[in-house]
Amino acid sequence: MKKLAITLTALTLALALAACGSTAGSSSSTASSGAASTSSSASSSASSESSSTAAVATSDLTSLMDALFSGIAEDQMPMLMPQEDGSKYAPLTEENSEYNTGVALSAYKEGICAEAAMSAQAHSICLLKANSAEEAAKLAEDVAANANPNKWICVSAERTIVAYSGDTVLLAMSFNDLAQTVLNNFTAQFGAENVTVVKDETGADMAMPEGGDVTSDPVAAMPEDASGAL
Repeated sequence: MKKLAITLTALTLALALAACGSTAGSSSSTASSGAASTSSSASSSASSESSSTAAVATSDLTSLMDALFSGIAEDQMPMLMPQEDGSKYAPLTEENSEYNTGVALSAYKEGICAEAAMSAQAHSICLLKANSAEEAAKLAEDVAANANPNKWICVSAERTIVAYSGDTVLLAMSFNDLAQTVLNNFTAQFGAENVTVVKDETGADMAMPEGGDVTSDPVAAMPEDASGAL
């Protein structure tokens, strides 16, 4: 009877040990599976992050234009020309390049422009990518020589600035303070030692009337009979 009891006890211990081994194996398998899942998730996350970074890199002109307007109060920023595709800024094309920059599209790789929606507001900020950093200086000089700050109806840009850094050229034709802020932000992006200003000129913000008087009130500038008819 004692031998039977001992045998039963031994069998019970053996079964208990076997069960523990099975549980440990299951836990180990679960842990391995969890680690594999975590690794897969991390890889997927890294891949997604890499894709996001690449997408940002392809839109650097848009990101730079956003940075140029940093610090400008909303009430001081002219409403920009809306784009059919919903983008913020107008792409420079063969049709609009010379009007906006004074040079043909063939002179550079790509560009965008932030143009005021109202033609009575002289405001245009353009960014151009030269074909190479070596060609940027010549491109900036051509833009400085040919861009027209009087392209709007009855108004001219108060200030015209052309600068470049690396392969990027800036053309700012706008109000004096706004143009200065844009230049300051452009310099902050690239570093003062890396920015060359090719042109920085100021001009009248309105076309000079024949009488020689400049007024901010177009109705007051009209002959008396014309203003009375309004």
